[in-house]
Amino acid sequence: MIRQISSLIVLVALGGCASQTQGDVLEKVVFLGRHGIRSPTVSPQEMQHRTGHVWPVWSVAPGEMTGHGADALRAMVQAVRGYYSQTSLFRSLQSCQAVAQEAVVWADTADHRTRQTGEVWAKEIAPGCSLQARWASTTADPVFNALGSPAASVDSAVLERDFDTAKDTLPEPASDAALKALQGLLASNACTEKPVSSQCLTTPTTLEWKKGVPRLRGGGVTGGMAAESLLLTYAEGLPLTEFGISERDVPHILETVMPAHEAENHLLRRLPEYARARNGMMAKSIRAFLSDQLVYAIPGILPSTKVLVLAGHDTNLAAMMALFGVDWSFSDQPDSTAPNTVLAFERWRRPDGTREVRLKVFHQSLEELREAKTPDIGKSAITLSPTQPFFAP
Repeated sequence: MIRQISSLIVLVALGGCASQTQGDVLEKVVFLGRHGIRSPTVSPQEMQHRTGHVWPVWSVAPGEMTGHGADALRAMVQAVRGYYSQTSLFRSLQSCQAVAQEAVVWADTADHRTRQTGEVWAKEIAPGCSLQARWASTTADPVFNALGSPAASVDSAVLERDFDTAKDTLPEPASDAALKALQGLLASNACTEKPVSSQCLTTPTTLEWKKGVPRLRGGGVTGGMAAESLLLTYAEGLPLTEFGISERDVPHILETVMPAHEAENHLLRRLPEYARARNGMMAKSIRAFLSDQLVYAIPGILPSTKVLVLAGHDTNLAAMMALFGVDWSFSDQPDSTAPNTVLAFERWRRPDGTREVRLKVFHQSLEELREAKTPDIGKSAITLSPTQPFFAP
């Protein structure tokens, strides 16, 4: 198994906690989904410069979602629609008139791949209804990333403490083994050169500031990027033989190297202060929507809106982990925030009139991504147990 599935079943209640019964009614849902499979965000030449190894040329520009990635995303959204199809909420979406009043798809404007992802969600969540995905008219949207905008301020002292704590709790055996394995695949002599090459992945990871925005620096950052890029390359259907990896060994190798990418999340994206500054507006908007309050940051949401889709990034999923106190891993997918992973926030009304919010995460396995296959998310869905209160007391 790639990693142990988390089984988390405690629910966060609006009006008291209880398990789901037949009389429960789904009233509202927010889907936060990562975009589909993309190419590495830098060119093959830059990848070689950073890692010391030649990387394949993709069919799209750096950072763009591929045609195969769109196919896999469509399969995922169809699975989500099928999973909820028997709820009264989604049965109402069979009417296109209801869709216009009850569904909003809001995508991150910053990247073409997230706008495309929003369009796929709009088409597949309500087939034939001409639902339109929308995004901000500006170049950046603080719902998806508020860093560097007037909407966000980072307390540097708090963040430094969070970072030091994270370093102390980093699962070093797994992440160290991941970096050593990557070093052997990419530039085996980089750490023995004098002076040590910038392609050495075991140099210390530090926190630095650029124009008031924190970021990580060090060999682990390159290692995390390289590990994710190997996974994306395989998911796209490209061979990894140039890295000395046979087809049958790929799942094991990816299982070994992906902790380097997970360590990146651990050391920055999932730090509470970083997540609050970067994606606090997203968390606030989700809370407001599910509590029937005005959502100021996302236009177009009406009192009648029942389904909200947010088409974003793995960074947004990592931030929600921190802000709501949840965690997950998959047995068949070594990336906890892999392409097309969906975090669902469901609001249910129980027979006694009380309401509760339940969190679930859906994903595609490594092979389902590679084959653009519709997953059986009814079997693989994980119900999450937040350690942070969903609504302030």
